[in-house]
Amino acid sequence: MYRYFFIAKNNIKKQRSDMITFFILSMLAALFIFISASFLADTGKVVDTNMEKINAADILMIADYNEDLLSKAEEIIKGNVYLKNFEVEDYLYCNSKYRAKGSKTWIDYPFNLSSYERKAEIQTLSCDATGLSGNEAIIPISLSTSFKIGSVLQLKIGDNIYDMKVAGYNEDNIYCSPMNMGTYKTYISEKLYQDVLFENQVGAKESSYIKTQITDTAKRKHIDVNKLSDEVGDELTTWYNEYTKLYPERSVNLNILPAPLMKTGSMILPLIFVALIFLFAVIILVIAIVIINFSVKNFIMTNMKNTAIMEASGYTVKELVFILLFQLLLVAGLGSALGILLGALLIDKIGILILITLGLAWNQPVNIPVVLLVFLSIVLLVTLLTILLGREYSRISVLSALRGGVNTHNFKKNLFAFDKSSFSIPVTLALKDTFGKFRNQLGVIFIMMILTISTIVAFGMVDTYGSDEGVLKIAGFDVYDAFFVGDEAMESTVATFKSVKNTRREIRMGNNFYYKKKKESLTTRAFSDTSTIMGGSILEGRWPKYSNEVLLAVNAANKLGVSMGDVVTVKNEMAEESFIVCGTCQTMNNMGYMAFMTLEGLAKTTTLPDTMSIHVNLNPGYTFADFEKEFNEVYPDVTANDFAEASRQTIGLITGGIKGFAYFVALLTILIVAFVESLIVRTNINRQWRNLGVSKALGFTSRQLIEQVMISNFPSVMIGVAIGLLLSPFLGGKLMVTTMIIFGFKKMDFSIGLLSFILTALIICGVALATAAFMGRRIKNLDPVKMITEE
Repeated sequence: MYRYFFIAKNNIKKQRSDMITFFILSMLAALFIFISASFLADTGKVVDTNMEKINAADILMIADYNEDLLSKAEEIIKGNVYLKNFEVEDYLYCNSKYRAKGSKTWIDYPFNLSSYERKAEIQTLSCDATGLSGNEAIIPISLSTSFKIGSVLQLKIGDNIYDMKVAGYNEDNIYCSPMNMGTYKTYISEKLYQDVLFENQVGAKESSYIKTQITDTAKRKHIDVNKLSDEVGDELTTWYNEYTKLYPERSVNLNILPAPLMKTGSMILPLIFVALIFLFAVIILVIAIVIINFSVKNFIMTNMKNTAIMEASGYTVKELVFILLFQLLLVAGLGSALGILLGALLIDKIGILILITLGLAWNQPVNIPVVLLVFLSIVLLVTLLTILLGREYSRISVLSALRGGVNTHNFKKNLFAFDKSSFSIPVTLALKDTFGKFRNQLGVIFIMMILTISTIVAFGMVDTYGSDEGVLKIAGFDVYDAFFVGDEAMESTVATFKSVKNTRREIRMGNNFYYKKKKESLTTRAFSDTSTIMGGSILEGRWPKYSNEVLLAVNAANKLGVSMGDVVTVKNEMAEESFIVCGTCQTMNNMGYMAFMTLEGLAKTTTLPDTMSIHVNLNPGYTFADFEKEFNEVYPDVTANDFAEASRQTIGLITGGIKGFAYFVALLTILIVAFVESLIVRTNINRQWRNLGVSKALGFTSRQLIEQVMISNFPSVMIGVAIGLLLSPFLGGKLMVTTMIIFGFKKMDFSIGLLSFILTALIICGVALATAAFMGRRIKNLDPVKMITEE
């Protein structure tokens, strides 16, 4: 065994530069694969750990305060054999704005305010609030990057401003991600709670969290919490419909949230970004394998005499392959081990990615199975590669190896003869190297093609989705300029404002949709006027115009098994109504399980509250500030919100993540191109060292020889870049659709700007030339006279 190790160690020394490159790329690949695999495997556990810590509710109901509703919910929950525990927590839903004290810019965003002085047993605080009072507040941990402990968050409700001193951070599995609720759940003192309630009769609405959990029996029987939530919701909705017939003035907004569904929704954003990082990490590993494939084949060809001597001494082909395996596993194993070790040490710090996208702090230990899986996968891959490379030994006889592997003339056509070429000598030599030995250049072409595709796709993501408008379009969200909460009379008044182009009312409710024997509970958005909707991603058909039409998101349509023109039924104890599917659309809302109809249509199935969200589109030339001025003159106690500013709190995470990913890919591309080019140039210089000495003796200057080295493989680089540029638009669109398939997306816009094409080509070609020039400086030390003396 030692003799194998001894030979492998000497081979590593001979290929030192190649092995260093392979070591570094193996380390980087293992680092990023380990981190992304850990995030993919354990992000769900982050939510589970948080749920255990706060004794989370399995089903959470959110409703406007109503004593009768609370009593009925308690009756239903206590009457269900699969549910245990019942708790109500009051909170204030605030149509609000916030900012850091000292900042001049207010940010539109709703807050749910609860009192930390009221005892809770279910869905508790994740931090200790003992001793807090006055204006001290506990804010979501997702705000920890903007507000440090001791800083002051100013909350504005109507004209009232409250200074809240940050005393801690809360982690809540339901309200953690802006992709879920779009609300900041905050805890304040009882005194401040009462002040806000008293001073904001319109802007702060009394509301309730209704909390319950599943029993141990339900867990043993693996009862589906989502279906159990639907059953509870159906029973409560049936009662509510009858109740609002008798007391229409007591209608409330009600939303029922099963924890598993909210967990899935909160994990979407982090998993998308982590999956992209994982993909790029795999690309790094593939490039490392291509590089080592090139390096080992080159080593075998340049060391044939030594190989022949070993075979003549009794070494078999299997033993030579085993030595090669020993060599590559030693380098890749150490590189992978170091990468995984660095990942384990850095994962808590890199967990900021999970905090930003998920809204919960990374709370998981190092995943040992992931460590083993990543390490063993790389080892297995290198083993398979070695077996393939080892076949080169079996193709060479001892006698041909002793002659250096040259048997006869290769009979290849001289495509670029010096006497017929109009190019300069360096360019002609480069073309000879590329097309005369084209098979040897395939590895370089492949690497440059992959790097070009990954880089330009990352830049294309910034071009297409790097703005608020781009993200809203990809997400399938409709857009407007302003919104507020009010009734139909308020809408009619606002519609007369000089700055207002049109308005519409909107509400969301859960409904049970039936088609043949299939049933699906879908969140339903209903509009007073769908002709005012701007945006949204309609795949086929149109927005519903009439009371008997419904538009379904793709996932919802697939789950029910319907297409445009089919008839679905909305059924409850109050009514049974049929609706024609007038089209399908794409949306990220509710994982794509959405339905859209008119308010008139929804009113046929349930009683609607008087108060709804009112969306406003402004006339050209008017800003939100113009509208807000008109609005405050008529409704000084009601807060109007800027949609663009409010959506930026969610959209900003996505746009920032996309830009960060593009910078990450560009940086790694630069590093990988530099590694690859340095390996190739160093190998070429070593192989051509004697020829370069002869050229220098014949009168070539060091500068001319360096230029020759610089462009020796540049045609291969350009071919790879060109192929990558051609394939990128097509592959980029396919990749985006694949990434968003969880939402049922079938089509996505993906455009790449001209600047991105130019920038990608300049980065790869520029780094390749710069690296070649840097490595070629070694030629300055070449002394032909000394070489002759050494001979």
